[in-house]
Amino acid sequence: MPKVIIDGKEFIAKENETVLNVAERNGIYIPRYCYHPALSIAGNCRMCLVEIEKMPKLQIACATTVTDGMVIHTQTEKVKKARQDVLEFLLLNHPLDCPICDQVGECYLQDYYMEYGLKKSRIDLKDKNRKPKRRDIGKHLILDNERCILCTRCVRFCEEVTKTSELFINSRGDHSFIDIKTEEKLDNDYSLNIADICPVGAFTSKDFRFKERVYRLSSTSSICLSCATGCKIKVQHNNGKIYRILPDPNIYTNTWICDNGRMSYKITAGPDRLTKSIIKSEEHHLNKAIIKLFDILKEAKEKNLKIAILLSDYLSIEDNFALYYLGFEILKTDLIYASKEKEQKIEDGILINKDKTPNSNAVSQISKLYGIKKYEDLKDCDLLIGFYDDIEKLNIPKNKSVALSYKADKEYDNLIAIKTYFETEGSFINWQYFLRKTAPSVSAPTDTISVYDLCLKISELFGYYPKEKELNKIFNELKYKTED
Repeated sequence: MPKVIIDGKEFIAKENETVLNVAERNGIYIPRYCYHPALSIAGNCRMCLVEIEKMPKLQIACATTVTDGMVIHTQTEKVKKARQDVLEFLLLNHPLDCPICDQVGECYLQDYYMEYGLKKSRIDLKDKNRKPKRRDIGKHLILDNERCILCTRCVRFCEEVTKTSELFINSRGDHSFIDIKTEEKLDNDYSLNIADICPVGAFTSKDFRFKERVYRLSSTSSICLSCATGCKIKVQHNNGKIYRILPDPNIYTNTWICDNGRMSYKITAGPDRLTKSIIKSEEHHLNKAIIKLFDILKEAKEKNLKIAILLSDYLSIEDNFALYYLGFEILKTDLIYASKEKEQKIEDGILINKDKTPNSNAVSQISKLYGIKKYEDLKDCDLLIGFYDDIEKLNIPKNKSVALSYKADKEYDNLIAIKTYFETEGSFINWQYFLRKTAPSVSAPTDTISVYDLCLKISELFGYYPKEKELNKIFNELKYKTED
């Protein structure tokens, strides 16, 4: 293993490791624009220049492989002057958009200028090179060519990750600009990752644009529930409102996230969000709705009506087992159903799973452990309780159903307003058998409740008080792995 010295400290490097990677791994930050750990090395921004003893010229750290005994300097006057010159070059034709740019707060140009630049421009404003601004190039993105520094991260992303190759560099010299192929739009399933990796705000998200400053946002670690991949994400929010979702890169599942997953937060405040429960076609506050639901269940139980319970691939392990407990232990029904086992595989070669539910892995295990019937076996019942999306797929009259729902639907007589997984915690097992948890990012509407808490409150009204450890014992029986 080669030994290297960086800024006077000795480090052990890996074989064929670059100067930038050795430095980064050991807590020494080298500025960069074009380098991204998940993309090929372009070496075109020249911001990561370092001084290496016995080499006559400065070298780019992102593409220089270390050798045994190499002595590297990242903070000499020569290096700082080079970075200052690179910044001056990049800023010559850059627009004065900082007051309105969404990148403020996470802009490499601003950060590095404060550290290495602080030079007055030597070019008159009237002589600046003008390029296209506010170009609508796809469903989710706006491109401002004047802000672009031609790091080519976006081009490489489309070539290497999505393999759709919509973008290219048009023209030559200082007139070069990022362009999109004629008659094409940047509408691949991962396009918003380009806004993430753009270091200077040339690409901005239509959904996030002008809505909030990034330095005002708080971030909560959670998981995406748009499919069985279960990507790790960061939910960014302020004052009880979610503004955007970003990937939380990890070695197990995802560097990126898909555009569909990014938009999933909209269920928290959409126009059809159910914020009060409906019982027998009347709207009720939460406590009144729970009592009304209890009355319906009590009457059905006393009359020996057929009460069916649906477990759901969309709900957490805790919520599913609470539903099972409510049905089997409290309502004394064996009419408990779950969907058939789903095929789980990455269908696009990147992240999107063929299974569009987040927890079918766990539910299929619960079904086998407790002998749960399949949806296909449900022919008739007097009262059905389940998650809205599952009931919608079944041929059961809606007036016989109690739907646990985020969505309002006037066709149902009975709807219980539940919390989303942006508002409550829950455990899910992804297609790789990783156990992951959601976390509440924002507060739920006052009159909503988690499925887990709903089942507990109904159980208590029946005179049963299940302990949390009793409801969570399922974790001792499930097959899963952790990332520790």
